[in-house]
Amino acid sequence: SQCLVLGAGPCGLRTPIELTFLGAQVVVVEKRESFSRNNVLHLWPFSICDLRGLGAKTFYGKFCSGSLDHISIRQLQLILLKVALLLGVEVHTGVEFRGLIEPSGDSGWMARLQPETHPAATFQFDVFISAGGGRFVPDGETITLCRRFSGKQGFQWRLS
Repeated sequence: SQCLVLGAGPCGLRTPIELTFLGAQVVVVEKRESFSRNNVLHLWPFSICDLRGLGAKTFYGKFCSGSLDHISIRQLQLILLKVALLLGVEVHTGVEFRGLIEPSGDSGWMARLQPETHPAATFQFDVFISAGGGRFVPDGETITLCRRFSGKQGFQWRLS
């Protein structure tokens, strides 16, 4: 399947890596032109294991050296970007998401982007993932988190 991921933060870069492992073709669009977030994150033990498994130590030799379990968001983004690019993910920076274009005739779902002539504007996808931040939801869409109980407790995302 073809997936469009909005946002190239840590979640917006880790998600396409997993989708690629599952066989999807993935395109990421990011509004910013550079990775400039320098806040420092505390990494949980399972996150460290996950990132080591992706080769973080190869791309950043100081990754979690000794008892260090912190990393800047920028450095984390650079590690994940390298992995994503090696797996064939397309990452486009300086591209602003303006909305979704519903399928019509022969075309599938597409994104309305700025600049309008950007090559990613012609990408047709069947999965859209917004990783543009906790306060960002595409216009006209609401996401509800509903709880369901079927054998195991779990959460289900529903787009309504």
